[in-house]
Amino acid sequence: MSSRSFNQEEQPTGSAVPQGTAAPAAEPAAPAAEPLAPAAADIVTLAASWASAAGTRVRLISELALAEAKLAAISIALMAFLAMLAAAFVLGAWGLLVAGVIHGLLQLQFPLLPVLLALVGLHVLVAATAWRAAVRLCANLEFGYTRQQFGQRLGQQSPQHPDTGTENP
Repeated sequence: MSSRSFNQEEQPTGSAVPQGTAAPAAEPAAPAAEPLAPAAADIVTLAASWASAAGTRVRLISELALAEAKLAAISIALMAFLAMLAAAFVLGAWGLLVAGVIHGLLQLQFPLLPVLLALVGLHVLVAATAWRAAVRLCANLEFGYTRQQFGQRLGQQSPQHPDTGTENP
């Protein structure tokens, strides 16, 4: 009780009501001013923690993907360099092998010109065979089956089968 002249009691809202009168209806408080219940506060805290952890995970996965992409790019460059180095050494070894064969055939009293022409003919035959195989492999670069699947999904007519040339069912 306070020492006021009307002998009034203080209400939680701060208004004084004389004794014997009914307390006025409390005004509804704004939702932001009302503190959250402990369970709701825990849920909000957990949701915020989850969102923070999800963001951290996305950031870390992105950094991992970037690091792996850099590693892949460096690996591809190194593989290309090592392949060229190996090709140079193989080419050198092949040249030494051909020179050895020519020297051996000359030691057996074969004339130089027919030996060189035979080796050139052999090289041309191997190169032509490798070229034909490479040209045949170019058909694999057309992605016929993949384009066929995209064509069916986009509502287009069924394209020709890449191998047989017949229409697919």
